[in-house]
Amino acid sequence: MEMLLENLNYLHWLVFGLALVIVELFLWSMFLLWIGASAITISIVFYLYPGVSSGLQVLSFVLLSAVSTLLAKKYFPVKTVDDELSINAKSHIGKECTVVSIENSIVKVRLGESLWFAKGCEMSVGQKVRIIDTDSSTLIVEPLTETR
Repeated sequence: MEMLLENLNYLHWLVFGLALVIVELFLWSMFLLWIGASAITISIVFYLYPGVSSGLQVLSFVLLSAVSTLLAKKYFPVKTVDDELSINAKSHIGKECTVVSIENSIVKVRLGESLWFAKGCEMSVGQKVRIIDTDSSTLIVEPLTETR
């Protein structure tokens, strides 16, 4: 380890950064991307200023990685399909829908042209229900009481 730190140069940072970016292509976590970009940035900086000590290079890399990761998390949050479904499900609170199937205690309701999972009360196929809340992308429903 000591030998590596004594001979650390810009090519080491460049290879390390490119390796992290390539690994990120397979992981899709967006975490290694910013660390890899930091390593590539450090390689460029220390290519231009080759006389910098290895300790300062490592310290610069750690600080740049931390800052870039925190900024990326704040300004470029990773959105998943589950997040989008949850937001979409919340937009349906208060709407009415119809129970279309119940299989193995899994209830599906039709809302417009789409099917959603539902829970919250005893239901039967064909019953009208009202959406009162969500649990992730599952709709929480109550029986629809008709007022005449």
